Amino acid sequence: MPSLRPSLSFLLPLIAGGGLLTKLPEIAPLVRIELSSFLFPERFQKDYSFVDRSESKKFQLTCLDFTPDPEANLNIKSYLLDKESLDIMGSDGGSSIEWAQFLAQTRLDDDRLTVITSSLSWDDASELAILALQGQVDETPSLVIGLQAEFINSEAPLPEYLKPSIIPLKIPAGFDLPKIDHIRRPSSINSSSFGISEIRGLKLESDRDQKLVPMLVRWDNQILPTLTLASILKSQRLKSGDLILEKDGYLRLGSESVILKLDQKGRAALPSNEQEQKSASILQIYPEQAETYKIITPSSAPKSTYGLEGQIRQALSQKAVHKLTYKRWSLPFELSLLLTLVSLLHIRRIWIEPFILICVIGGSVLAGKWMLLSPLVMIIITFHLCPRGASPRQKH
Repeated sequence: MPSLRPSLSFLLPLIAGGGLLTKLPEIAPLVRIELSSFLFPERFQKDYSFVDRSESKKFQLTCLDFTPDPEANLNIKSYLLDKESLDIMGSDGGSSIEWAQFLAQTRLDDDRLTVITSSLSWDDASELAILALQGQVDETPSLVIGLQAEFINSEAPLPEYLKPSIIPLKIPAGFDLPKIDHIRRPSSINSSSFGISEIRGLKLESDRDQKLVPMLVRWDNQILPTLTLASILKSQRLKSGDLILEKDGYLRLGSESVILKLDQKGRAALPSNEQEQKSASILQIYPEQAETYKIITPSSAPKSTYGLEGQIRQALSQKAVHKLTYKRWSLPFELSLLLTLVSLLHIRRIWIEPFILICVIGGSVLAGKWMLLSPLVMIIITFHLCPRGASPRQKH
């Protein structure tokens, strides 16, 4: 019936667009298309901006800012086993008994982090002395111990003492993490938190005025933290299972904590001063005045650990701060917009569709709202498929 054609060209596009609008969250391919086509300023800001897409199926994006805070107050200090302390503790950096006494005397109830940057390893320590040290290590939950590693194609299995440090992360495709398969000085004690302090032969590359510091390493198919990452995790009282690695390389320490941007080699841009460390003597630690973040550097520690204080300080200042949340328009507004679109299409001008799409996209960007494009495209396609009524000239 010719008299119904104008009505069909109005009703059919509106029904098609409105139906798709309500069912869109259930159509995964279209959800991905909407996500990739949504334009917002933070999408093009790469340095210290992160977009949380965990609620993208509900068409909601949360933008977080993790710019380092130079004024972040952190009660952290580095201590060095200098000549005077070595005269007391022994030229090899102290016996296991002396380390046990040191941990017992400097441990505080509110300690957030105690890092020993080199492994506690002895070839001739007695079993009783090792047991004494092990007891103090178990009583120091804030402790992280560094280990030096290398890759020698040994095909050796992961040592038992490293298994509690495994990070259960799924590494995105394209990542090429540094490989290790041997610990140069195996630890004489067990700990729930070891970190790789150095990989033999691996040099830190520069990124402007910072260094690309490895965060993750691979032992066969197992992922382990470097000393920097293990220290950050421990200081935040997080477990390795709390780490979240996004596909684009953002490493999140919990859902609302520190964010680090990693490259495809698992490295983050952080300060790294490998020059002679200007640290206080370990003898200057006074139990009643000790810092809640302490870094102890034995004489056997690699120089790459000398920048650990600056790395931890900056990383812990990169806490996620909520910036903005993008949501879709309300359903009544979206339906009214579809109704307006169908009405405008009846103008039947070649420029009307591009004009509508530009206005919708530009308006959404300016208003900070997420306008779904699939229903608009569906309306345009359905409108052009509808039969057109005869013009007055054709009737004569």
